[in-house]
Amino acid sequence: MSVIKRKGFAMILAIFVVVIVASGGALLLSNASIGSKSISDSYLRAQAELLAQSATEYALMRAQDVNTSAGTCLNQLDIRVNDADGNNMFDINVSLAYSFEGASPIGAGCTTLASNTGKNTMVLIDATVTDHDISTEEIRTHKRSWQEL
Repeated sequence: MSVIKRKGFAMILAIFVVVIVASGGALLLSNASIGSKSISDSYLRAQAELLAQSATEYALMRAQDVNTSAGTCLNQLDIRVNDADGNNMFDINVSLAYSFEGASPIGAGCTTLASNTGKNTMVLIDATVTDHDISTEEIRTHKRSWQEL
């Protein structure tokens, strides 16, 4: 009876196990990285949506302070949001367009959607929030609101 010695088999098996364990570790690190990026992007997207809501409310407040019947209108707002270090995080562009109860003010430079509607003067507010290269993916949020002045 002859005995077959398998000295090389143990080394091949050890290399195979090391490769499998290393592949599993790389997969776990990849999943952790993707999960962390996803959470970060979700946080920034939620922040952009809240900024769009705030910009809409701020624009309405500013538009209510303007006397449209006297011939002045607020048509555009550009807002920058910085972090604690002063770095630009988000750019917010708000445009306003009006629908007047009576005739639109002459020479006011108002962006007018309609005149002589017979209803209260209304304003269409479009707020667009864009990130300033703070994420690997572009973050852009738009909010449109139709408000009575």
